[in-house]
Amino acid sequence: MTALHLSKIGNKMTNKVGVRAIMHDIQEVLNSNLNQYVNLSAGNPAILPQVYEMWEEALRDIVNDKQLKNLISQYGSSYGTHELIDCIRDYFFTNYRIKLDREQVLITSGSQNLFFLALNSFCGTSKEGKVKKALIPMLPDYAGYSGVALEEGVIEGIPPILSKLDHHTFRYEFNKQAFKDKIAQDPDVGAVVLSRPNNPSGNILSEEAVQLISQVCKDYHIPLLIDSAYAPPFPAINFIEMDPIIHDNIVHCMSLSKAGLPGERIGIAIGKGDFIKVMEAFQSNILIHSSRLGQRMVVNTLKSGQLAEISANYIRTHYKQKHDYLKNLLTTRMPDDIPWYLHKAEGSLFGWLWLEGLPFSDSDLYNKLKAENLIVVPGGSFFHGSQSSSHNRECIRISLTAADEELKKGIDILSSVVKEIYSSNFIFQTEKR
Repeated sequence: MTALHLSKIGNKMTNKVGVRAIMHDIQEVLNSNLNQYVNLSAGNPAILPQVYEMWEEALRDIVNDKQLKNLISQYGSSYGTHELIDCIRDYFFTNYRIKLDREQVLITSGSQNLFFLALNSFCGTSKEGKVKKALIPMLPDYAGYSGVALEEGVIEGIPPILSKLDHHTFRYEFNKQAFKDKIAQDPDVGAVVLSRPNNPSGNILSEEAVQLISQVCKDYHIPLLIDSAYAPPFPAINFIEMDPIIHDNIVHCMSLSKAGLPGERIGIAIGKGDFIKVMEAFQSNILIHSSRLGQRMVVNTLKSGQLAEISANYIRTHYKQKHDYLKNLLTTRMPDDIPWYLHKAEGSLFGWLWLEGLPFSDSDLYNKLKAENLIVVPGGSFFHGSQSSSHNRECIRISLTAADEELKKGIDILSSVVKEIYSSNFIFQTEKR
């Protein structure tokens, strides 16, 4: 077969590296024998009865009101439907006293698409030939940021400060001086990006930290992209108090995926009109607009008040209980004399486990667990190539979307493997390929 001659972008997008390689491997493994494995890797939200019923009712109302034909048979605005945009504007004014113009809101095809638009609008090779980078102020952070960047080497990050809170709990702390120094010394930072709550760790940067980051970005005329895929008002998977932070230099990025609508791909960007206009032009060129059916479903749930209520009262409660259950499993089943630490529960739908002094890499641990029929996500890709410390190769992400019995089985396997690898007579053999 003749080799394909791909562009640099084509090669970059098809190259299976980092978390994309791992997720591809996970999919192949699960396809081979789904029932064999305990899968604690998934980012797909759990299907909660109250959430499903809300979306089913919204869809039923659309059909009963004979709106479906108009929604699925016509194109719409690249900004999104005026109806949804006005609902977002009304919600933010009523609940947060934030006044938005229509030109400050963009509806996208999900959060992943939103960050594709934003990162490639503000980062990459400039017309002067300089490569503008996206800076993550505190690693680890969402591995997908590297995937959506069209150019290599665009994503950089600042290592966190590790704070051990008790015998088996830790938290990442923001190194504000390192951040300020980096911005001051590097003229090629094109945007700052962070997730709040954080994927993978569940850390929530304090309002004080976000205000500092925003002010520094403003001083240097850099947009700040805040990924709020797990934040209030929906899906509201925050276990400590937090509110959206909206400033002129912030692009506030929301998603309906974790609120039970991942298949319809609805993302929401809020920001200064100049920023939104650039992203809208990009979206218009590559996909025209987001799903009009999905947008109308969101309108129905916003107008009824169900979306915010179910997010706070059901989705948040479910994942807080799951994290508490995971912590209890780890506490009762993992060896107490081994230095394992679970990140403090602040939000998101993952548990982030640090195995201090792990004798080999997180990828090797992934393969070892896979051999025992447990699938997790190795943590290295969330550090975006940073090699600042051994910590970057000592973490794994555990999904909270699995059933309790699956979580229990998975932690039992993990505990058994961890006991073995920390024993003095353990010899690791690299998996043969």
